[in-house]
Amino acid sequence: MLMATFSALLGPAEAWLITLIALSSIVVGSGLLVWQHRVAASVQASVQAIERPAAPGFAAVALELDSEAAAVLRLMRAYVDAQERYSICLAQADKRLPSVATPEEIGVIVKFLIAENARMQHEAADLKTRLQASKAQIEKLHSTLAEAQAMGLRDPLTQLDNRRGFDANLANAIGQAQALGTALCLVMGDIDNFKKVNDAFGHPIGDEILKIFASVLAETVRDAGSVARYGGEEFAVILPGAELEDAKELTERLRSQLETKKLAVNKSGEEIGKITASFGIAQLSVGEDAQRLVQRADAKLYEAKCAGRNRVVAAERSVAS
Repeated sequence: MLMATFSALLGPAEAWLITLIALSSIVVGSGLLVWQHRVAASVQASVQAIERPAAPGFAAVALELDSEAAAVLRLMRAYVDAQERYSICLAQADKRLPSVATPEEIGVIVKFLIAENARMQHEAADLKTRLQASKAQIEKLHSTLAEAQAMGLRDPLTQLDNRRGFDANLANAIGQAQALGTALCLVMGDIDNFKKVNDAFGHPIGDEILKIFASVLAETVRDAGSVARYGGEEFAVILPGAELEDAKELTERLRSQLETKKLAVNKSGEEIGKITASFGIAQLSVGEDAQRLVQRADAKLYEAKCAGRNRVVAAERSVAS
């Protein structure tokens, strides 16, 4: 109704101007809708990250993210309000047109719409700038949140995965092995007589030995699997795709490499003596879950300890009950 009336009452140039005003409003609105969708996607991804396990600094980042998300919602509300105001202006102009009698009155309506359109474009440009800033901030917070979560899955002393990271990796590895029908072995390793080392040389030396053991594990395993500090002086190695014999061969290399290390206290030069470790291995059986697999590998580790330490004992595959 509005566009048809303008076309009838105004000249071609004036009608084109009004058409341009309407199209500019549509373009501004479409651009902002794109930004709304992008920002909303960032907020949704970040909120999903909040549902993951907590980590150092996680709560503070989550609160900041929540605040930024609330700010984005306010900006979107402001955009909706601006659109509603502009729609009201168009409706008022449309309502007045049937009673317009002179070109001067038409000119007043045209000027009014031009002014409102300019105001709308100014608000839209400002809103887009603020949305861009909020989107950048949300992406930064989302990255920080991911870093905080990664820290929560890592052991600060050895820089290996911690127990939480191990649980997640093992569940994922078992799921893939069962889905693809491939092999999977789990190695549990424990430093021999570690308490005696701590008692004799102190916990700082014990920590250094843990880091040395972690380094030997990580360097030997490399891309063949993942290594985690299971707890205390016990470590775990997940070997996706490895058959039992392959796992035994790799674990023997781990054991012998640690055995050949000559360790001494830096300041005094006092020799610590030979540090060894014992290992238990279990291969995933059909239908077996993570808990059962860990139990079987741990049982073989215990056998290695009882048999004299500094050795590798592997379990035969079993059918889960």
